[in-house]
Amino acid sequence: MSIPPLRRQIVVAAPPDDAWRLFVDDIGRWWPLASHGCFGADASLARAGGQLVETSPTGERAVWGTITEERRPERIAFTWHPGRGPEKASAVLVEFTSCGDGTLVTLVHTGWEAHADPVAARAEYAVGWMAVLGHYAEAAGEAAGTGPVWLVLEHTAGPAAPAGGVFASPDFPKHLDFLRALAADRALVAGGPLPDDPGSGMTVVRAMDIAQAARVARAAQVDDGAVRAGLLDVRVRPWRVAMTGA
Repeated sequence: MSIPPLRRQIVVAAPPDDAWRLFVDDIGRWWPLASHGCFGADASLARAGGQLVETSPTGERAVWGTITEERRPERIAFTWHPGRGPEKASAVLVEFTSCGDGTLVTLVHTGWEAHADPVAARAEYAVGWMAVLGHYAEAAGEAAGTGPVWLVLEHTAGPAAPAGGVFASPDFPKHLDFLRALAADRALVAGGPLPDDPGSGMTVVRAMDIAQAARVARAAQVDDGAVRAGLLDVRVRPWRVAMTGA
């Protein structure tokens, strides 16, 4: 059985070069080792010789992965096997895209077949990556820029979509609840299905500033019950609007 990639996205209040440096060069500054590490809160994590290495207070080392591609400030890719040997590595790609006064950070995790239970591993990382990226966003600091920030949320059928289509699922109304919440927050411009691509849809968001854009990006993955249930998959994309009719 093929396990689809896991995509997790956040908007941070830093330009791409600063966002890249914080993620790569200063990873030990924000990574929550107490909850997501091999040696506990007193350990350290750093990039060392092309690898990501955690070091315990007594000097014991755990290699988490090896960098396989580096293109600053656009992307970095690495193998991923914290607490496991390199023969059981999956793969992570992180991309940094300008988004208003901040950066859209997109993390794509693949290679689930390396795990004994690929489905369970993906489900665990689906929650874990959002928690970890939340610490990263906090380290990036508070938003200081002005808006507006335009986003497009692209929705496609997720791994749990039934054969009869997403609209027949009891989880689909949860997506409508999410859209209503966007409207209540005055961020929703328009949303709906794409008739020439069954199961797919698009939502256009106009955030008042980078802080609201960050909330929307997170909510699209965490608060949308249809996405959380796997009925829908969502991809957040920045939109550089050159002209409007209002």
